[in-house]
Amino acid sequence: MNHSPHARVSAEEGDGFDHLSIEHTLKRERQLNALTQILHSAHDIHSVMPNVLRMVAELVEADAVALPLIRRDTETLEFCYTLGVPESLLATKVPRGANLSWQIIEHQLPVLINGYHHHERALQSLVAHDVRAVIGTPVAVDEQPVGVLAVYRIGRDDPFTAHDLNILTVVGRQIGLTIDRIQRYQTAVQEAERRIALLYASQQIGATLDLPHLYRTIHQAITTLIPCESFALMLIDSGSNRLDVVYCDADAHDPAEHIVDEAVAQVLAGGQSLCVAGGGQNTRLLIVMRRGGQTLGVMSARTRASHICSATDLEMLDQLATTAAIAIENARLFEAARREADMRTRLYEASQRLGALLDLNQIYDEIYRATMSLVTCDGFLVALKSGEQAPPGVIYCVGRAYSKACANLAHRAIEKEESLRCDNTECGSSVLVAVMRRGGRVIGAILVRASQPYTYTDADRSALELLGATAAIAIDNARLFADARRHATIDELTGVWNRRSFFENARREFLRSQRTLRPLAVLMFDIDHFKSVNDTYGHAVGDQALRDLAERCRNQLRGIDIIGRYGGEEFAVALPDTDIDAAEHIAERLRTAVENTPFATAQGSISLTISIGVAVCHPDDQTTLDAIIDRADRALYLAKRSGRNSVRVWSYSAKESKG
Repeated sequence: MNHSPHARVSAEEGDGFDHLSIEHTLKRERQLNALTQILHSAHDIHSVMPNVLRMVAELVEADAVALPLIRRDTETLEFCYTLGVPESLLATKVPRGANLSWQIIEHQLPVLINGYHHHERALQSLVAHDVRAVIGTPVAVDEQPVGVLAVYRIGRDDPFTAHDLNILTVVGRQIGLTIDRIQRYQTAVQEAERRIALLYASQQIGATLDLPHLYRTIHQAITTLIPCESFALMLIDSGSNRLDVVYCDADAHDPAEHIVDEAVAQVLAGGQSLCVAGGGQNTRLLIVMRRGGQTLGVMSARTRASHICSATDLEMLDQLATTAAIAIENARLFEAARREADMRTRLYEASQRLGALLDLNQIYDEIYRATMSLVTCDGFLVALKSGEQAPPGVIYCVGRAYSKACANLAHRAIEKEESLRCDNTECGSSVLVAVMRRGGRVIGAILVRASQPYTYTDADRSALELLGATAAIAIDNARLFADARRHATIDELTGVWNRRSFFENARREFLRSQRTLRPLAVLMFDIDHFKSVNDTYGHAVGDQALRDLAERCRNQLRGIDIIGRYGGEEFAVALPDTDIDAAEHIAERLRTAVENTPFATAQGSISLTISIGVAVCHPDDQTTLDAIIDRADRALYLAKRSGRNSVRVWSYSAKESKG
């Protein structure tokens, strides 16, 4: 282990360093950082790749760059992105095993060849272009190869170096990560757009009380979510209990496509939506419409698309079906009982407000306000299930419902998964408990009490159940939103801030330090020889080491300190109100904590060390947060060059500070 005394980086001349070599290295670091930032901020691979290839060429002083990718048939390579290579290469399709690129893909190892024109697997079109030296490195997405990043030197015998190979390997991994991230981002955007379409469709459906108009609105909503060739609505007649086709779109080629058959009977019996793949690219979707625990009918949609709908498709259609079922039942009740119109209007308005909320406390407040507008309420509580085994808990309580007896009554309704009405109980003269359902799943209950007996009716129970169904959707959506927001700010692997959130929090502390004239320190550190950990023990052990490292370092920091994953095995820490000496002490404490205790992994204990760079922004330091981070990164670089497992602190002369 390296226990050499700490050194400070000095920008003054005569310090014994090879400044030309350092400047060249720093230039490469800046180029690599700029390239990394472009890749990290890219949202479209096609628009960013020309600039990326140009920067790669500058980074390793190459004359040409290419990024051939594996086509969908997985048997050919296509030169999708090139810089400085023959135009004829753009139309080249390289079959599997035909050249060096496939060797790189199959072995998943980078290759450096000086004297490429003499290589037995050289591509003749490149040889004809006088390519003399080549570096190729695999590009993978989620550990699956997708192509090769290759750089060329043309018409000159300057060899590539092992350092060039290492840099290109890093860039290749980053390009793979970027492609993966963009694909995930585009998938998320598409999913978000569909969720917005679902929300809008639900609003449109919920706004309709005229049944013929409602059926057409449901049909239009379905077509916004899936490619729908024909559509029909089948509803159970409350009198005869028979399933009737109440709506079939006018464009349907054959109304008999939506007959009540064995598949429909199976869906009604099981209460689960079904995707039936037929021959000739004919898929039929049968979506159960439920209101609470009652099955109202089935939506039947046929598509000529060759794909079978995914679980996400069925989930969204189930959500839409739940909204549609509620809307249809509301319309029926509206037609059958005009006297309940005012109450239904208030319920609808509450549902609209709930649908627009994503904060749980606001949702509970809105459930309470909506309940007060619907029924007599001297006491109110909301109880939610916390898990399949754990008992429900009271989440929200107002008035005289705050009692153990009321809580027990709500728990009983949730356990039995059915609403109940009681009179002259310990809770009060009259109590109504309405369960909250999401599809066929009970997530909680709303309890109201009144001082007079026999206050509540079946209509009141129906109203609260409808509110509960909407509230359940709102609560689930709020939980999903909270999870999504947490995943958007926290690094999923290590549990610390991700890069974007680290910068947001660090920038807030930087601005505060400027206002309060207090110092702000920044640490940059990474694991020494981390690649060898992955190569020796596998990426699963590497991931486990990263998680344990983040936890160990977090335990050494204060609650106000900000730690984030900067990228790969590199981490950044912002230390508010911390001067240079304190920052150096904290950095040494982190280094020692990592060095002194081996990491327990599935492959046994492994010893790790870290190198740390330190920089501090003083009140009179006219600079930016990015500059402070860059200084810490330079100090980290020196710690690496100085033998690793060490702490290095950035310092600068008074003259530079004034400049």
